[in-house]
Amino acid sequence: MKVLLISHTCQSLTEGLPKAQFLGEIEGVELCVLVPDRWNHYGKMRGAQKPSQPSFGHRIGKVVWPWAGPAQWYLHWYPALPALLRRFRPDVIDLWEEPWSLVSAQTCFVRDRLLPHAKIISETEQNIAKNLPPPFETFRSYTLRRADFVVGRNHESIEHLRAKGYTGPARVVPNAVDAELFRPQSPQQRAATREASQFAGFVAGYVGRLVPEKGLSDMIEALPLLPDDVMLAFIGEGPQRDELQLRASDLGVAHRVKFLGARPLEELPPLMNALDVLVLPSRTTASWKEQFGRVLIEAGACEVAVIGSDSGAIPEVVGEAGLIFREGDVQALAQAIETLHCQPELRRRMGEIGRERAQQKFTWQRVAQQVAQIYREVAR
Repeated sequence: MKVLLISHTCQSLTEGLPKAQFLGEIEGVELCVLVPDRWNHYGKMRGAQKPSQPSFGHRIGKVVWPWAGPAQWYLHWYPALPALLRRFRPDVIDLWEEPWSLVSAQTCFVRDRLLPHAKIISETEQNIAKNLPPPFETFRSYTLRRADFVVGRNHESIEHLRAKGYTGPARVVPNAVDAELFRPQSPQQRAATREASQFAGFVAGYVGRLVPEKGLSDMIEALPLLPDDVMLAFIGEGPQRDELQLRASDLGVAHRVKFLGARPLEELPPLMNALDVLVLPSRTTASWKEQFGRVLIEAGACEVAVIGSDSGAIPEVVGEAGLIFREGDVQALAQAIETLHCQPELRRRMGEIGRERAQQKFTWQRVAQQVAQIYREVAR
């Protein structure tokens, strides 16, 4: 079975290529992965990273309109896609791109004309119901009418496509974590990282971009409500950093807040192990709510308990591995942190559950197996 996976996420060695690597190792799957030659990643143009020993065919395609202002990356497309389809002749085309993107519509258009028997899988993470401006609503309708299967990153994403008229088969396949990289460390390793990071007392941490929709101001506002031995650690960078620092100073808690900056993936496991709890206090906006929250499963894989708001997919990702509070409720957030501060046994048990869930549901291997099963179903 030949599969063409089209994905800008697979441009990254850590964000998407691990899934492709395991897919390519599955018996009966001949995989070719098409990624863009350049991509606007949070404001910076980056090139495609090349895997050292891929188990699949790796194609870096010249992409047109990798960034188009207000349309962002949703207008990108591949001029050489028809040639690739003629040469590779896939049985299944997996569009790891939103169904309203131009590349999804382009792929369906070219498929119809060159390989009408090839099956289309459309993947989505969008979990807010909204009518898109032209031409994106047209692209979405066009893609969904031709999709043989839909993969959603969360349950709401599939429900919204149903509301848009999709009636075919669908399944939730989650994001994944490298459970060998993100794993519990020894007490000695944890103590060394805490000392190097100047962590003291009970540390509630956040990992990710410092942006308003992540609800980080709620963490700052909650800190004065907590015992003096509770501190916050922010691992990441973003436009909200100065605002958060200023607010912490205004509240008189700046000495209990540390900003560690952005760190490469390989430095995150020790830092996550050094936390007592990871917090993801995301807030829903008119155009966004939390679609998954990969840091939740990364922390879980390290046996670190988590606290998350009820924004979007957070509750279904957390399960019993942490506590959920009502988004925007500072008192409830403070109470959740206090609960895990005062109950180390509960915190330990939630961490164990997080590790179990990571190994059972969220490894790259497990996710690749689920995707391969979908390939087999649609190719029958």
